[in-house]
Amino acid sequence: MTFHEHVRASFEALTLDGTSTFRFIQIDREDGFDGHWHYHPEYELKWVREGVGQRMVGDHVESFGKDDFVLVGSNLPHCWRTAPEFTGSSEASLLQFPPDCLGTNPETKKIHDLLDQSRLGLRFDLSNKGNKERVGAAFEKLENAKQGAWLSYTCWIELLGLLTEVPSQTLASQGYNLKEPVDDRLARVIDYVFEKVETQITPSLFDESSHLVSMTPAAFSRFFKRHTGRTFSRFVNEAKIARACRCLVDSEETVLAISLECGFGSLSHFNRIFMEKKGCSPGRWRSQFKAA
Repeated sequence: MTFHEHVRASFEALTLDGTSTFRFIQIDREDGFDGHWHYHPEYELKWVREGVGQRMVGDHVESFGKDDFVLVGSNLPHCWRTAPEFTGSSEASLLQFPPDCLGTNPETKKIHDLLDQSRLGLRFDLSNKGNKERVGAAFEKLENAKQGAWLSYTCWIELLGLLTEVPSQTLASQGYNLKEPVDDRLARVIDYVFEKVETQITPSLFDESSHLVSMTPAAFSRFFKRHTGRTFSRFVNEAKIARACRCLVDSEETVLAISLECGFGSLSHFNRIFMEKKGCSPGRWRSQFKAA
């Protein structure tokens, strides 16, 4: 199945069956997370149990792996795309719930604050064993409870409350704001770029992308900058760096080999862009990550 086979409207309509405030799903996909960039009014909490690839939330692009744990705010565009080299099943626990579902009780103020912060996306840190065990136990209770029952509801509230105590990091930039509804043409371009980053980036990627949405290069540049707040080349570099980080962690290839594999024309260019994005050289980043 190719990436383009997943292209559909950027807005994803989610429906609840009327018996529960939220939807809880266990995902197990042999063909991986489809990676389509989309949005919906519902909040989404996703815990990746197995899988590696690239994640985009708002204007933030980075690689993900096991225990990637993210809360996506209402109408915040996002996607997870499994790396082609990952041969296992991509698994995740997914929780979706609508805005204004908690009421205005003072007891839920911290949760409301958390949901407000998630408008830019939040990644929770599960490196602490105790936090991971507590989150795991909360998810297990939720999974075992009958959805639509009172116990299920209290488990959901308990989980949201627990998240207020787990360290988190904002993903999208503070200035990120889509002033217009997400255009499906933008979703098609992002899908296409992620596909090319994972296969083969060519110098004609900009022209290919503008042709994909039937725009002149000048119009496409304005369109992309208006919707994302960054230039097309900056977005492509961020996607390439995200893949390079995954390669640095998961392979023993040389930095030079990874730079070429990820579409950088030279090692010096790769080092410069990597330093801009990560604040250190690729070699040092790899050493620090493996020493952690």
